[in-house]
Amino acid sequence: MNIIDGDKINCSRCDELISLEDANVLGKRNNRTYAKPLCDDCLKNVGVPRGYELERDVSYLIED
Repeated sequence: MNIIDGDKINCSRCDELISLEDANVLGKRNNRTYAKPLCDDCLKNVGVPRGYELERDVSYLIED
């Protein structure tokens, strides 16, 4: 994941620029290095597939 300007990230599906406070991150349960940020609209379309976990609060990634 590339963090832009310390507090933004691109949605991995539609490439929309979203804030980390609004981002959702899909990760694989068996691969902790896999993380796909999604905006709310893309998350509604994709959902959470079997074998994945959803992390809604990634504000801890905000860089000063």
